[in-house]
Amino acid sequence: MSGQEPLPPARTTRALLELGVLSHLDYELGEALCGLVDERGPEVALGVALASRAVQRGHVFLELAALGSQGFQDESGQPIPAVALPPLRDWCEALSQSRLVAVETQSALAPRPLVLVDSRLYLARYFEYERRLAAMLLARSVARHDGLDGALLRRGLERLFPLANEALLGQRRACLLAALGGLSVISGGPGTGKTFTVAKLLLLLQEQALERGNEPLRVALLAPTGKAAQRLGEAIAQNLDGAPDALAPHLPREASTIHRALGFQRHTPTRFRHHADNPLPADVVVVDEASMVDLALMTKLVDAVSPDARLVLLGDKDQLASVEAGAILGEIYGGNPGDGYSQAFAARVRELTGDDLPVSRARPAPGIHDCMVHLTHVHRFAGGGPIARLASAVNRGSVEDALAVLGEAEPAVELVPIDHAATLEASFGRLVEQRFAGLSAPSVEHKLAVLSSFRFLCAHRRGPFGVEALNRFVAEQLRRAGVLSGSGDWYDGRPVLVTANDYGLELFNGDVGVIAEEHTCEPRDGDRRPLVAFFPGAKSSVPRRFSPGQLPPHETVFAMSVHKAQGSELSEVALVLPERVSPIVTRELVYTAITRARERVRIYATREVLAQAIEQTVRRASGLGEALWGRRGG
Repeated sequence: MSGQEPLPPARTTRALLELGVLSHLDYELGEALCGLVDERGPEVALGVALASRAVQRGHVFLELAALGSQGFQDESGQPIPAVALPPLRDWCEALSQSRLVAVETQSALAPRPLVLVDSRLYLARYFEYERRLAAMLLARSVARHDGLDGALLRRGLERLFPLANEALLGQRRACLLAALGGLSVISGGPGTGKTFTVAKLLLLLQEQALERGNEPLRVALLAPTGKAAQRLGEAIAQNLDGAPDALAPHLPREASTIHRALGFQRHTPTRFRHHADNPLPADVVVVDEASMVDLALMTKLVDAVSPDARLVLLGDKDQLASVEAGAILGEIYGGNPGDGYSQAFAARVRELTGDDLPVSRARPAPGIHDCMVHLTHVHRFAGGGPIARLASAVNRGSVEDALAVLGEAEPAVELVPIDHAATLEASFGRLVEQRFAGLSAPSVEHKLAVLSSFRFLCAHRRGPFGVEALNRFVAEQLRRAGVLSGSGDWYDGRPVLVTANDYGLELFNGDVGVIAEEHTCEPRDGDRRPLVAFFPGAKSSVPRRFSPGQLPPHETVFAMSVHKAQGSELSEVALVLPERVSPIVTRELVYTAITRARERVRIYATREVLAQAIEQTVRRASGLGEALWGRRGG
């Protein structure tokens, strides 16, 4: 196909649909909107369809100027043949004249489904999300909580984070910022103590409230997925063990998903019960795994937090961004000079507690940098173990250092050269049988332990080394080895990943369970016991059980995408990279995969592909950073 002439512009939209670049949803949206206003120009239908596609791929807008140089790839990273696009000037002119498109200055006067800003084409609701979120974050960044007892706060900080202990200075600073400000953003990699810091922050804040004779603060602990919420609640509870008796009853022990806290409404799923006019009943709102929260949900969440409440965002700015549109944490940090805080904020901290904060030379005036702390001291992986050193090298973009760590013959990290012409059995057959053999055990607890110990993580869903192919292969391999029996979609030992929230069952997107025989029942149907879906207990070690027919949308999960693995922790991961780098095979993807593992990481890739991935960073079209920092993003 590469030898064909470029397709004529008039046929471009239909051609991109036939080539798989556009989905039917993208194509039909363009056709439907143009039909509503009798828009006949092919440039407009193409712009609408590609703007819809951009959002599906995680971008907030379509950057028209970049399309010509970037080209298109299919879902496995293969380049799409040349497709003619309208000249940029003509394309922007056609869009600006269309009744479907508002230029930025018109958007408030005549609501239209798209907004054009220079060469950025937004779906209108994402333009509004971006603008509203930036305004709300900037307003919160300069809000201050002045009713604090400085002496009490100083004593609490010294008790929990002594100045003499340099390893705790970042956490001390994070608590100071969160206590004083309406917004705080705490970033750090695995093991840097983000949840530990927040647990101690809650102690300090409740101590302030109770000592002054006020009502205890209402605290909401939130996370984007059920699994992440469960882990957040457990981590906070663990770090609050031994709290003073007077404070203990007022400290949270459980977390909720963001959707549940906002008041998900089944009949209006994009509109929540809590919003600016009916805010969350919370004085402190903590959001973990903030990098996983997309633009639309973050806007609705911040909108629902009372202006007088403290909002604390936790996450890893270097991790992959959300699956949906936006790159919130990366954009918030993107313009931070990292050299300190405003003069006014540093003076206020010195007056209150005596702590000295560096004053930023680049930004001495108050701003969003007054809300930010990046934790770097790793308390987990003691001694800077190989996983931590590998993650650090990847995060810095140092191919040389990453390959050096992988070449140290450390059992915890390994680069396994892969021949993409070989069969999956030749590449993974032995590993599959070793790691998943325990799925044949009758104990449900043992099966669940197997699934929390190891998983394949893939860059792509499709393709010969993608999620779908690996899941099919692993199931077939385990059947051949006698580990699994039965055919079809339902069999004893099948691991399942929930892909949509079910609030009635308390099963959430990202939860992993296993299908197993119900051994408390007598055999039936030819000596077979009924199959039941088991998931880890939310509040106890006893697995929860569901009829398979009850389950919300789900899929088999011997392998999963790195994106889907965000927020997970496993003993060991095997990262499988494709034959060539595509736009989604990036430094952030490799870093995210590595940091899912506690004990061991295997990377199946050629040295060349791994090196290219480490050198390539995520490029998401978003204007949030520009709005927050006054720079041109994109």
